[in-house]
Amino acid sequence: MFTRTSIFVSVLAVLFTSAAVNADWFVGDDYKMHYPQLPDLSPEGMDVLASLTTDPTGTNAMVKVLADDFRCTQSGPITDIHIWGSWLLDQVSAVPNHGTFVLGIYSDIPDPDGTGPAYSMPGELLWDMKFRPGEYAVRVEADGPEQFFDPNLNEIIGTDNIAWQYNFLIDETLAFRQELGKVYWLSVMNVDPDNDGAISLIDLSNVLAGQNRFGWKSSKDHWNDDAVFIDLENVFNMPVDAIYPPNTPGAVLPWQELINPLTGESMDLAFVITPEPATIALLTLGALAALRRR
Repeated sequence: MFTRTSIFVSVLAVLFTSAAVNADWFVGDDYKMHYPQLPDLSPEGMDVLASLTTDPTGTNAMVKVLADDFRCTQSGPITDIHIWGSWLLDQVSAVPNHGTFVLGIYSDIPDPDGTGPAYSMPGELLWDMKFRPGEYAVRVEADGPEQFFDPNLNEIIGTDNIAWQYNFLIDETLAFRQELGKVYWLSVMNVDPDNDGAISLIDLSNVLAGQNRFGWKSSKDHWNDDAVFIDLENVFNMPVDAIYPPNTPGAVLPWQELINPLTGESMDLAFVITPEPATIALLTLGALAALRRR
């Protein structure tokens, strides 16, 4: 016969087990930012290039970095980051080899009085981390036609069909600690899609052929200012360990606004920052304890 105590203990065990192993995020799950910026999975949705590309001459490799801003709604470490993206023409290696992701968190440079840049942008790089294949979780989110956008060209350069959710879990001792009410920027880039440890001639050849090009998915959920992009130049033959997000506003070009090339409207990107599993467990523990006392 099940008692309240046995049910309480059983649910608690399942709770802590699932919190430790389940990295996926679903609509209705908790978050600790202004609100989740969900992926636009309609045919009007876009994937914005956030990976290897070439300079205008086609002779050297660049990495395009995208960033979008968010407001912290719960102080503490950022240990769970989730983004959505796709690959041009769905050309990507088998799971889990989706290349190395480099994530960064920046302070905010606002423009409250019109004396600075015409739009807000990332400021100081506060934290960054690389995630190699096997160090993040990935699952198929949806299947349907979408467009692939290169903001340097300001053109749609192709299409894709498979939308992926990427889930990055970060050890609390290595995590950035955000503060309630502050605005930050999350940056994302994907490098080394063949996972050989460097930006090689093979990588550059694949880029020129339109292969292995990752895009961060657009969102219909707009908040604050536009997302932005920047380019890291001259990365050919560079070891992946030497690639970092830009430390100041302006690497090759200043951070530039992301504008939808078809509508001329502001673009935001799809991501959510969630409470660490331990926090979720403790919140649920409190609810279960209250139930037990009834």
